[in-house]
Amino acid sequence: MLQKTEDEQVKSLVERKGAFSAGGLWMTLGFQLMGSKATIRAQVAQIEQEKAAAKKSVKKKADEMKLKVEKADESFRMFKSGAKMPLEAWRDIIRFLLPLYDTNTAPSKLNTIKKVTEKLQTFETAYESKWDELMEMQLQKVQSKLSANTESSKPTQDLQSQLHLESDDDSNSI
Repeated sequence: MLQKTEDEQVKSLVERKGAFSAGGLWMTLGFQLMGSKATIRAQVAQIEQEKAAAKKSVKKKADEMKLKVEKADESFRMFKSGAKMPLEAWRDIIRFLLPLYDTNTAPSKLNTIKKVTEKLQTFETAYESKWDELMEMQLQKVQSKLSANTESSKPTQDLQSQLHLESDDDSNSI
């Protein structure tokens, strides 16, 4: 299908992910497009799409980590207050602490309060600190990292506007 306008060419290249593929360029636009502004705009658009997807993935992981830390912090406060803790609170603690110190044990295997507390008691001999001291230290460390990451996220100018490719005028590119 022959595209008439530059915008149609860009859209076709991005949709088919052909902006960086010689075959995609050939099939979409043939020889007339090589080196044109439409190719560059399509490449920039594809890069921005991939950047946005990567950013979304990073944000999702950060949100999951934040939730995990919040649950662990809440459960740890419950422990420190001396309140009776349900299994889910113990599991929140072990889901947070175990991957930091013991990557060989899956938190899902510790499915009873007895198993969780027994595992936590092994921390003192293995790491020369009680688990609650390690928990407090790790919570502070992770929370400060999360707040630093939140403060440092600034909006940036998109690549297309940095390269001055927002217009459809091809008269200056030849």
